[in-house]
This record gives sequence, C-alpha cells and structure tokens, in this order.
Amino acid sequence: MYNVTINQIAKEMGCSYEGPEGIVVRRVVFDSREVGPGDLFVAIRGQRVDGHRYIDKAIEAGAVAVASEEAIDNPSIGCVRIQDGQAFIQDLGRWCRARFEGPVIAITGSQGKTSTKDLLAQVCQQSHQVVVTKENQNNELGMPLTLTRLDEETQILIVEMGMTGFGEIDFLCQIARPTHAIITGIGMVHAEYLGSQQGIARAKTELFKYLPADGTVALRVKDKELMAPYMDECHASVVWCSDEGQGGDLISRDTELGRDGSRFDCVSQDFAVHVDLPFAGRHYVDNALLVTAVARAIDISKTDIQNGLGSAVALSSSRMEMHQVSHGRLLINDCYNANPDSMIATLDVLKGYQPRPTVACLGNMYELGQYEIEGHARVGRHLAANGIDWLICLGTLAEGIGASAIAEGMNPSKVFYVDSTKQMAMILEEYAPKDAVILVKGSNSMRMTEVYKYIEQHETVK
Repeated sequence: MYNVTINQIAKEMGCSYEGPEGIVVRRVVFDSREVGPGDLFVAIRGQRVDGHRYIDKAIEAGAVAVASEEAIDNPSIGCVRIQDGQAFIQDLGRWCRARFEGPVIAITGSQGKTSTKDLLAQVCQQSHQVVVTKENQNNELGMPLTLTRLDEETQILIVEMGMTGFGEIDFLCQIARPTHAIITGIGMVHAEYLGSQQGIARAKTELFKYLPADGTVALRVKDKELMAPYMDECHASVVWCSDEGQGGDLISRDTELGRDGSRFDCVSQDFAVHVDLPFAGRHYVDNALLVTAVARAIDISKTDIQNGLGSAVALSSSRMEMHQVSHGRLLINDCYNANPDSMIATLDVLKGYQPRPTVACLGNMYELGQYEIEGHARVGRHLAANGIDWLICLGTLAEGIGASAIAEGMNPSKVFYVDSTKQMAMILEEYAPKDAVILVKGSNSMRMTEVYKYIEQHETVK
C-alpha cells in the first residue's frame, strides 16, 4: 500500500471518517482470517457472509482501521464510513492505479492464466520490484485488491483477469488500465455463458481497446482466425507466438519435452535465447513464449528471461504439483480447474512417463455449453490414443470420457466410474500398480484435490 493515512484514503474516496488522525495503513484486507497488524479491514456485505460480523475479530487480529457501512464502538480504531464494501475496494484500486506509472500487464485466456502469470512474475522479479495477483484473485474484487498492494517501490504490476461473461474483462480493464497484455488461448471454457468459441474470443479481446499504441499484446498463432474480427480494435504492437513452422513472430525451435521439464530455443528475427524450463508439457512452452514476448517489450534482459524461466517454481497450488505417495507412486495434482484443452495437455505429460503404468483420474468439466458432450468425448479419444492404462471417471459428464475412450479401443476392464473422491481413492488403492503415475484433474467444483488429501491423510494407496 502507498504510504498514506486512513484520513487521506477516506478523503480520496469521498467518505466520512471517524477515529484517530494520522493512522498509516499497511495493506487492505476483506477476509478477516488474513488480517494482521496495521491492516485496513473492509467489511463486505455479501450474499452468504456479512463482513460486518467479523469486525471485532479483525480488530483483535491487529486491524488499525475499518471500512464499514456501520459505525463501530471503538474510539482507538479508525472507521471509514462506506456505502458498499466491494465498490470501495474497486475505487481504491482505481486510485492506486492512477498513482502508478510503470508497466501494467494484464493476463487473461481460457487456460494457463495463473501459471503464465507466475512465470512472468518470476522473470520480472530477477531485477524489478513486482506486484502480482495472488493465486487466482482475478475477479471484480480480487483484481482491484491486487492494485491496493502497489507502493512507492513497485516497478511492474501483473494482474490476472478472469471472466464468465461479456463486459467483465472490459470492467476490469477500466480499473487496471493495462499497458501490455497476454491472452493465453481461446478454448471452450465459459461457452455455457458466451455461446461459442467466437463469443469467448470476443469477450477476451475486450482488453484490446485499452492497450496504448506503445504497448504490446502477446497472442497465440493458433487463435489468429478467432481473433481476426477484433484485431482492428488493437492499437498496440502484436507478437504472435507459435511452434516452429506455424508462422509466428516469436517461435519455439528444437523443442524437447521431458518428464522433468522442457528445453527449447525461443527465436525471433532479432532475438534468440535457450530456455531450460523446469515444467513438463507443450502448454508450458507456449506459456513461456508469451511471457518472453511481453518481457522483451518491457525491457527485461535476455539474461533475466533465461534465468527467470530456468529457475521457475510453481507458485500457485493444485497446478501440476508432483507428489510422491506410498510405494513409489507419483501423483500429479492438477486439480484447480479443467477444460478440454488443459486436460489434453496434462494427458500428454502423463504419457511422457510411460512405460511406467499410467492412471488418469478425471472429473466433470463444466461451463462448456453446447460443447459439453463433444468436449468430454474429445478428451476420451485423446486418452485412448495416448495409451493411458487406467481411467477413473468421477461425475456423469466424465462418463463420456470413459465411453469415448472405450469406443477408441481402451480396455473396458480398466475404466471405472465412481460417485465420490473417496471411492476414486479406494479404486486407486486396489488397482494402481506400485510404480504408477497418477493424474488427478477436473473442474474446481468437483473437489478433485480431495483425492490427494485422502491418500495423504489416510494412506489408502498402498
């Protein structure tokens, strides 16, 4: 947070203030469980939870000020009187952004947003002070909250932007005012709300009109046709990224995909760098290309790009986390979310472990709209083509993965259908070989991470 007093914050937000003068706020928090000494706690009245009920708890945890719709009976605590907690954080985010003069990079897309954001942050942090979205705080509340973390030392701001419908990226861009951007890809997730892949492209490209002429946006060649109708709205420089032979501005060449990482040359007409990326999978190479394109645009050195990508670690949970479980089994926890493209990408990683036995534990994929049946069937076909040994399906939609895999030649005796994550873990206990590599993936609401937790806590896999 910028070095400002709570009095100044109240004044800038057009709010009244009650309490001691001159209190300097360390940071802004709306979750009472995260409050620490020196924080401003913003009470948000939500549909399920009313933050006003937790004001006392926040004060006990060290909050020096509260933003509240109600007066508080504590003269030692500053109180900013607000009308709406969420709107207050959004306005405060706008105010913090207006004070910031460095590059602002917006990252959106159908898949890979968080991992790409994490990669870019680690590249930029080699030589700059960076504020970056935590985990996946990418919505109309989490993203403005990220902006409140800007301070006098910040040099680069990286924000992740999520959406489920039209106008949401536009709204976030009104607050963040990005100077550069990455669109990680146009998949079918959110087709339920946006109607088609073309509609998804329209929603993601809402950010184009906010990018200045001296800005840069990194895009994938494979999305070029989908984005073509909206490119006239983009006045920034465009860097098309692709694998060799696909006609991009920045390409990956001599790519080697291994179990422990990916090695490739990142090449353009006037640039070349070798990258040893400690993440397996073609999709991570794609993400690294996008990161490199924007990093170059904001004058990050070749050395910092190479070192940042080469030493990168997973910063966000449940994204390609590798866990050694009992008896030598390896569990790949990629449970945060799922769509057909990301599932196929992780199945390719799983295939890379063969000839070790491979097991895919897959759950429903949601928000696919009319693409729902075909999306699950596509995953099943790819799974069978990859020769995955066992498949365990959780949910009625995931049954379509199994049916498609069997239709493509997978042994029906090695396909299981379960009703719970506990049941999935029990199937693993009984059938997974001792040296198996196990992938667990599904939409977030399927709570697939409970499979790993069950294994860890109850040692069901033997």
